[in-house]
Amino acid sequence: MPLQNFDQIRAKSALDFARNVAAGKVNASGKEGGDAMKKVPAMIMANGLLAAIAFAIEERKNKQTGEMEPRSKGHRAIFDAIAEHLASKEIAIASGVSDARSLINQLAEADSQTLKLATDEALAWLSYARRFVSGGEGDAPQTEDQDA
Repeated sequence: MPLQNFDQIRAKSALDFARNVAAGKVNASGKEGGDAMKKVPAMIMANGLLAAIAFAIEERKNKQTGEMEPRSKGHRAIFDAIAEHLASKEIAIASGVSDARSLINQLAEADSQTLKLATDEALAWLSYARRFVSGGEGDAPQTEDQDA
């Protein structure tokens, strides 16, 4: 494989994620069909990477089935993709992680420099992914707040 710079590596990873979304293999929409991809960078910048991952891995009991489900499947999928990117051999910030849950476990015990690198790299990856992944399944549903 030819030598690639970090922008090429990020773009390839984000394109792979976007292709999975387009093929229906991954759901990147937020709760109620909103665009989770647009909200994740702001979540990270406002609350930090660990808090954003914690939101993504939070589970709630489904009232109909009684089973535990992600609070937002889209957020979970986005952070799972970030985890895979950070664990890739080219990036190697969080080696050995496979999903958002294992990423938060590793970063919670890492030094602050590693957390900063992971945060910066996640935001850099998201800058590509946001451009490649369209919004949720259509526009977010209209609510009273949006009608004004």
